[in-house]
Amino acid sequence: MKASLKRYFIFNENSILISYDHPIDSELVYTISNYKINIEKHIKGCIIEIVQSINSLLIIFNKDRVSPNQLISELKKIENKESDYLKSNKIWQIPVCYDTEYALDLESLANDKQLSPSEIIDAHKSKVYDVLSMGFLPGFMYLGFTNEHLHCERKQTPSLDIKKGSIGIALNQTCIYPQDSPGGWHIIGNSPIDFFDLGSKTPCFAKPGDKIKFIEISSKQYQKMKKENSLKPISK
Repeated sequence: MKASLKRYFIFNENSILISYDHPIDSELVYTISNYKINIEKHIKGCIIEIVQSINSLLIIFNKDRVSPNQLISELKKIENKESDYLKSNKIWQIPVCYDTEYALDLESLANDKQLSPSEIIDAHKSKVYDVLSMGFLPGFMYLGFTNEHLHCERKQTPSLDIKKGSIGIALNQTCIYPQDSPGGWHIIGNSPIDFFDLGSKTPCFAKPGDKIKFIEISSKQYQKMKKENSLKPISK
């Protein structure tokens, strides 16, 4: 990706926004993730936090140690530096039960899309998704991009009680709810694993730039995993 597609803005007195003018795709996710790692590695003593989104980085810094213009100058020195990021990203295999009891919106979505429920399921699990960004809830992953046949608007009336582990789709993305929550995504399944553990050194196992592959399981397998507490994702 060309450096010219990157723009620096002084967001406020202690933060800088780096915005990318580029289609949201795997290349952009990797480029932003690579830059974030290099900032953490090469700029020490003044960075408080780096917040990564789908097409930007927000750099929060200690204004008593560096000025915005000084920091932008330092950032530009490493903006095209390579890192080992692409060697460390993982593909996480996530088990999902698409049975009706866990897929509250599957039938209605199938009707709206003029597809059968099995066609919705097959299209959903056929792709390997990029973790585009994290947000909304701790551990909530925005995953892209779904098969074009699954593209849909969010529900007109959001659900008030979406269960932990629910798999949703909306627009051209899919997601996983890490805890019980209201939400407007169409729920087409549920995973029995944990997606956010506050007591862990890495509360969310995945990071932007990783990939997610959904693996279909039966209701019996789902219940067995829940009972045996087999709640760890598998990476390869």
